[in-house]
Amino acid sequence: MRDSLSNRSRLARTSPVRSMLLIVVLVLAAASLVLLDRTGRLEPFRSQAQGALNPLLGTLQRFGDQLGGVGRGLSNVQELRARNDELERQLSEYRDAYLETQSLKLEVEQLQKQLKIEQDTPWKLLPVGVVAVTPDVGRHVMLISQGQDDGVEIGMAVIGQEGGSPTALVGVVEQVGPTSASVLLISDFSSEISAKAFHEGVIADGVVQGQFQRGGWLRLEEVDRAVALQQGDQVVTAGLTAKMDLDLPHSAIPLNIPIGVVERAWTEGYRQFAELRPYLAPDQVRYAWVILSHDD
Repeated sequence: MRDSLSNRSRLARTSPVRSMLLIVVLVLAAASLVLLDRTGRLEPFRSQAQGALNPLLGTLQRFGDQLGGVGRGLSNVQELRARNDELERQLSEYRDAYLETQSLKLEVEQLQKQLKIEQDTPWKLLPVGVVAVTPDVGRHVMLISQGQDDGVEIGMAVIGQEGGSPTALVGVVEQVGPTSASVLLISDFSSEISAKAFHEGVIADGVVQGQFQRGGWLRLEEVDRAVALQQGDQVVTAGLTAKMDLDLPHSAIPLNIPIGVVERAWTEGYRQFAELRPYLAPDQVRYAWVILSHDD
């Protein structure tokens, strides 16, 4: 125990001396190195050390450059993604603006057509959108987006115009709700429209019946054989349905709405028939008008 304490006391007394000696040795070594460097004696050793370290430094430099390139690449990718997102946003805005422009263009075109029709006829028109058309089976009906709240009533005529075709009959309103209505297309087999055909200055009365369920479009029936119909003769509404006692209130259909053109005519006994090509394919109409009133 006493020996241990004695040793610790001796070490405590000698430690400061050793530390001082170590410092003196280091200072002398540093001074020697400085002196040798000034006299050029360390140059061979420096060249050797530099030659040994240069490959390592070059490798470290290339590695640093690669890390910098990766950093710049990551930065570029982020910038490209941000730019791409901005371009997609602008494209979406342009697309929305284009669709809105096209919609406005269509609306203007329809209003121009409506104005022309109302200038040429005594009709008051209601523009309607076609919501749906029945499939190719069953009854041939279309649903429009206006109803009683807009003044639509059963028996009113629905007309359309596509491209360079004349304003032609599409169908007749048969059911009405507050905000929508069902239109029986003239192509449906149950549709019967009183009509008149023009042949070389002579008028022949008849009835246009739909033929869609029979694989056709329209047929003109009950025509006087004395008027020999030919291909190209025009057929329009007669406005006489109520007088002919047909089972639809078609008296709301005004006179002289174009229906179609005679494709061929034939006789069966004392009756004459004609196959008609409609001016408009009723199931292809996407924008139409209901004739709310007329002075016929």
